[in-house]
Amino acid sequence: MIRKYALHIALIFTLSLLPNNAYAQIHNSEIEGKINAVTNSEFIQLIGSAFNKTEISASIRYTLSVIRTDPQTGNRTRNQQEGRLVLEAGQKKNLSQTTIDASETARIIVLLLLYDIDNEIVGKDRIVINGNEADKELAKKTNEKVYVSPDASFSAADGVELRGLILEETKTRPGREFYRMYTDIYRALNINGERVVLIKEELSLANNTKIDVFIGSVKIVEFIVRPQNEYLTQMVEVAIRRTNKYFNDLRSGRYAVKRY
Repeated sequence: MIRKYALHIALIFTLSLLPNNAYAQIHNSEIEGKINAVTNSEFIQLIGSAFNKTEISASIRYTLSVIRTDPQTGNRTRNQQEGRLVLEAGQKKNLSQTTIDASETARIIVLLLLYDIDNEIVGKDRIVINGNEADKELAKKTNEKVYVSPDASFSAADGVELRGLILEETKTRPGREFYRMYTDIYRALNINGERVVLIKEELSLANNTKIDVFIGSVKIVEFIVRPQNEYLTQMVEVAIRRTNKYFNDLRSGRYAVKRY
């Protein structure tokens, strides 16, 4: 009897944890939060971004918090930036940024949280600078980023990996302008894709030209070139959105080759 009662209590306790665990697993599944780092010998620039992986628009609220712990006194300070925006389907946007002195010795946590219209957390990312051993152990379980020191944390890994390459084969001024606009946004959003992007312009009907955007051998965008800046801006937005979706699908295994 006592054993049955104990099992019953254990079962209730386990079931009570399921909603929280299940919800925790859906973070970043539809709206992904990411903190990208740009560094040099003087500073570390951290840029928070949000990526809508779904096929519908989403209204979100975000907070980017910087939490410092003084290594001498243990005192903590917290600064926070926040805002709201609407993300179209497949759209990625930079939200907010903060800059940290590269010589900083304090333990710093940078935390990005994304909330839906019901004020539930749907996306998040976290970076620890000057992290300790406990931070590194936690990072192994959560895939978070821990930088033990600003100098060592951003050193290149061994080996060579070609990422984030964009090749150009354009023929006209509007074609070159499209390439420039696309590349600027690609870099600003730190897409850093695993496959080469090719922007190729070629002759079409009636002496017009068309642009094809390839990722590897897959064509993701095709359109007739028009010189109007507003039109080119719209096509860049479409191309960036489809680029993000392609790389997201690639990373999720959608394009994996099945072997039997």
